[in-house]
Formats: sequence, structure tokens, C-alpha cells
Amino acid sequence: MISTYLDWAATAPPDPDALDYARQVALEYFGNPSSLHSYGKKAAELLAESRKRIAELLNCKPEQIYFTSGGSESTSIVFSQLLLSVRKGSILIGATEHPSVWETARVYSELGYPVHEVKPGKDGRISPDVALHAFSSETELISIMLLNNETGIVQDVKSIAAALRDARGGKKPPHIHTDAVQALGKEKIDLEDLGVDSASFSGHKIGAPRGIGILYLRRPIQGLFKGGGQEKGVRPGTENLPGIAALARVMEKRLPLIEEHREQARRQKTRLMEGLSEIPGVLFIPEQAAGTDSHISPFILKCSFPPVPGEVLQRVLSDCGYAVSTGSACSSSADRGRKKEKINRVLKVLGVSPQAAESSIRISLGPATRDEEIEAFVETATREIGTIKEQLG
Repeated sequence: MISTYLDWAATAPPDPDALDYARQVALEYFGNPSSLHSYGKKAAELLAESRKRIAELLNCKPEQIYFTSGGSESTSIVFSQLLLSVRKGSILIGATEHPSVWETARVYSELGYPVHEVKPGKDGRISPDVALHAFSSETELISIMLLNNETGIVQDVKSIAAALRDARGGKKPPHIHTDAVQALGKEKIDLEDLGVDSASFSGHKIGAPRGIGILYLRRPIQGLFKGGGQEKGVRPGTENLPGIAALARVMEKRLPLIEEHREQARRQKTRLMEGLSEIPGVLFIPEQAAGTDSHISPFILKCSFPPVPGEVLQRVLSDCGYAVSTGSACSSSADRGRKKEKINRVLKVLGVSPQAAESSIRISLGPATRDEEIEAFVETATREIGTIKEQLG
């Protein structure tokens, strides 16, 4: 049976070279970077070198890069600063945020912090004017996702950040955070130009080992969690040097090729849409999902085939050798055990009908996706969807 992976938005297949390098580092640089002997100094040098290389790729200073276990922890660290504040300022988030932001904001709401959600327009994007309308003198933390993992919608975080910062005039500006986990390797990221105070990244999205992430901080923050003082006290705990070094290597390999990979993804997404458009009743989410739209990532295609349930289609395609998803892997985990109406939160915000949402799947592409795999997928999906519709009557 063929085996085609089309769920890159959930996680990328590990880069073999990165895994080999991680193993090499684990064996040769096993000293604790905090130790003062030669083994520790050797490890500390590689840690500093990796931090510098990553900072150069993201256009920021090495001291602004902090290593964590992943994007969710990075975001949690930023939110935890609210607990150290004297006043309970409000939180402003995008209504279509990843669960790592949305669920965390819910926890803080239960703790008494006012949380306001900014809804996007019909195209899925949040305009600076709409964000300003929800902004107030009490807003202390803002989090707007750079690239949505379910729909591929890219937010103009730079313009939103500039507008909200200017709104305060000379007064203390709010902390502006962006979840850039899905954007790493898909969008060119210039942190100095982006204008945010913090950003979260996760290595496994681009082929690094799982369990390594990045937190970018424009300015140092006081760490809530205490320990050995690693990462300047922001994230204590012995550093995952094999993961850090492997992440630096993968980023050096992938980031310079972003435009080449984007062009490949544009071509493949266009072919996907052309082929799937032949299926009666197909819906693309959002409607402006064409690969040529600069506001929609070419790597992600959200589509719906009512009345075929998305979970049924996912299983059928899996049996045929194709891995797709019905949405965020994190959302699937978080929603288990909840009432049905709480599933597909992002699509509900975008105005997608319940039936279309329940019939949706996400197809996500990566650098290793081949044109012939796309052709075979279109043929298989067309056949299987037709069969299921006949069975449903």
C-alpha cells in the first residue's frame, strides 16, 4: 500500500541528519553547560553557538533567544508574567488562536483576568482597526497568531502590533505576543521587523526532534518558575543541548529554502484545488484559499465535502494510505470528552456552517511532498468521496 503523509501542519517527519547530529551531540557534549569543568565548558560553547546561529536566522540578538520544550511552554511562560503583576490587567487574543493560547487564556479568565477575543473579518484576518476597538487602557497582554494551523490564514501581526503600541502614546505599552509555531519554515520571519515583544516556536514543525522550542523575548522578563537559573532564570532546568543543536541545524537547512518550498507548495495546492473542485459540493475554507493569495499559506488547505463526515473521510483515506487530519492535533486532544458543539471552534468563528465544519479535513504539505503524490491523492479522494456519498444516499 502507498503511504503519503499530508499532515505536515501537525508535525514534520524528523530530519535524519538532525537526528544523527542530536545523537552525536548527546554523546560528545554530555557535560552540563552550567558546570565549570572542561566538559561543561565544551557544552556551554555549543549552546552559545547554537543560540547565535538561531538568532541570526530570525534576525534578533542571541540574548533574546530562550530555549524551552516547545511552543506551548513558551506561550505559558509569557502568560505567567501576569501572575507577577500588581494589577489584574486584561488579555486580548485572536478568536481563532491555537489551543495553547486560547485554553491558557481561559485559565486566566477563571483566575479573574478579563479576556477579550478579537474576531476576524470574512477573509479570516484581524484588521488593526478591529483590534484597536477591543483594546483598552487595561489591556496588559495581547496574543495574535502569525499563521493559523487549521486554515493557513496569515495575520498581519506587524501592522496590528504597531497600531496597538501607538495607541498608548507615551504610556507603558502592553506586551504583544505572537504564536509563530506554524509559521516557522513557512513564512520569512524577521523578529526585529515584526515588532512583537515575544514569539513562540516549536522545533518539531520543521523536522527537529520533539521537545525543543524557542521563546523570543525582546526584553527580559521575570521568571515565575524557579530552579537552577538556566536561560537567565526565565526557563530553569538543564538545557536540552542535543535538541537545541539539532534545531539550529534544521533551521539553517530549511529557512534559506523557504521561497523555493513555497513555490512548490503553491503549485501543489493549486493542483489540489483544481482536482478537488471537480467533486460536487466541495467547499474551500476560507473561500480565498487559493495558493496565490499572499494572505493564505500555500502549505495548508482546509476543505469540506458535505455531507461526508470529516472523521469518516479521514479514516477512509488513512486506509488508502493517505494521512490527513480534521484540524489541529492539539484541538483534537483538548476536545476529547467535551460536547460536540465545542469542536471546530476556529471554523465557527469564521462563519462556517456546522455541517461544513463537520465535513472538513485539512491537507497540509511539506518540502518532501511530491507532485505525483498530489495527483494520486486527488484521484483517490474523488473516488472515495463519491463512494461514501452513494452509501449515505
